[in-house]
Amino acid sequence: MSEPIKELILPVAGMTCAACVAHVEKALNEVPGVAEAVVNLATERAIVKFKNGELDTDALIQAVRSSGYDVPTETINLPIGGMTCASCASHVENGLSSIPGVISTVINLATEHATVKYIPGVTSLYDFKKAVADTGYQVLELEDGEGEDKINQEERKMADARFRMRIAWAFTTPIILWMFAEMFLGIVWPNATVFNLGMIVLTLPVLFWVGLPTYRGAWAAVTHKHANMDTLIALGTGVSLLTGPAWFFTPVANYAGVAAMIMAFHLTGRYVEESAKGRASQAIRKLLELGAKTARIERDGREMEIPIEDVQVGDLMVVRPGEKIPTDGVVRSGESAVD
Repeated sequence: MSEPIKELILPVAGMTCAACVAHVEKALNEVPGVAEAVVNLATERAIVKFKNGELDTDALIQAVRSSGYDVPTETINLPIGGMTCASCASHVENGLSSIPGVISTVINLATEHATVKYIPGVTSLYDFKKAVADTGYQVLELEDGEGEDKINQEERKMADARFRMRIAWAFTTPIILWMFAEMFLGIVWPNATVFNLGMIVLTLPVLFWVGLPTYRGAWAAVTHKHANMDTLIALGTGVSLLTGPAWFFTPVANYAGVAAMIMAFHLTGRYVEESAKGRASQAIRKLLELGAKTARIERDGREMEIPIEDVQVGDLMVVRPGEKIPTDGVVRSGESAVD
């Protein structure tokens, strides 16, 4: 009889194109115990299917990072009740640290809080509560403003992409006007030396300030012996920039300004991409806000009402007439009608 297959969703940061997806998939599929790994570029998630048993999440993280990308982490601050001494803190720390997906755990006995750094999607608040309860203590109700990081990553990425795009065009627009006058009107203002030097000076901030993440991505790809979209942009802009200094020593055309244009268009594309992702995420969040905030489930033969984020795969939910269905599932018994 074949072993049952389980599934794990792993966030992956730094992917920009289909080549990135292929590299991450290849790295994950080579991890022992992995039956299949499928990476989605749009959601920046890897769905890892593995045979029943313990899967080494550290090995998955290392595989992603060795391919030149990263697994983002989140931090949660848990108020712990019942700790009275250093031994209590040690027990809680060991319990939380044993959860797959937990990177680090710091217990502050004075404030009675546990700060846990973990991989979202691999573990959840329910796992933390259960681990603490198993050690004989409890996670108190989270206060407003606590819990998982509330800063929206999509909005941060979109704001950063917009900033980089605007700065790039602020430096590139004068280059375009300068080149337009030279190419179509034959005006090299004020003289050839200042013109060519100005092209280089205006291009440098575009490439090595706002465009720096592109070069970092290209370097990471090269050091791991593969290429991606960042590699192409870095190669094109780098060669174009080199023609600028070369103009002062050899009779070649100065294409340094073209490097700034390439990077500006590239950063514009990145902004459009992040904007599209942000709008999609906002639409999903609005739909989620319409959903139920709690779920009634059966555990150990009794019904209990828990926060929706604590619902686990395999839980048996009880939905009464007129109530919202908390999440997707399969009907095990009973009949009803829903919109």
